[in-house]
Amino acid sequence: MEAVLLRSRGAADSRSIDAYLSVGGYEGWKKALTMGPAVVIKEVSDSGLRGRGGAGFPTGRKWNLVPQDHPGPRYLICNADESEPGTFKDRELIEHDPHEVVEGVAISAYAINAHTAYIYIRGEFVRWAAVLETAIQEARTRGLLGKNVLGSGFDLEIWMHRGAGSYICGEETALIESLEGKRGFPRLKPPFPAAVGSSASPP
Repeated sequence: MEAVLLRSRGAADSRSIDAYLSVGGYEGWKKALTMGPAVVIKEVSDSGLRGRGGAGFPTGRKWNLVPQDHPGPRYLICNADESEPGTFKDRELIEHDPHEVVEGVAISAYAINAHTAYIYIRGEFVRWAAVLETAIQEARTRGLLGKNVLGSGFDLEIWMHRGAGSYICGEETALIESLEGKRGFPRLKPPFPAAVGSSASPP
């Protein structure tokens, strides 16, 4: 699974879905759909994959924090707000490899059994938002998103949400409040977002 994140970039227009597919793009997503969520989480945990932010929190452990017995819907939220001054890792990923972002979100959603995912992007990132929207639509057109993805029986929709340019919305709970249409203001914790996130469901 970690090969998705280590694959070298394609030549020419790396934002094109054809270029991404030509270097093995979405193979990780296809493989994940045959494995089952628990197996995906174990493989990612065993790989040692960590978040790229300052905390470097283990990805598999984060996925395991989502309650398995939650009866209602689950949502995955990808934080691409990047409001911290001088930071631009999210912007670079979206600019040069948006399909890698889409594939990573898809695998993450599958791992926690979420059928709806949101990519929350900083409001000022007009150009990057357009790039990401195009990538999502291309993936949907190829059957990599939507109903019954690749005949797997798993449904997944990814939506992009542009923030209002508030610095504090880089914090996870303030981001959730903003996504719900409220004032972007941090929530008291606990409960933590893995248990009570968007619409009082695991994110």
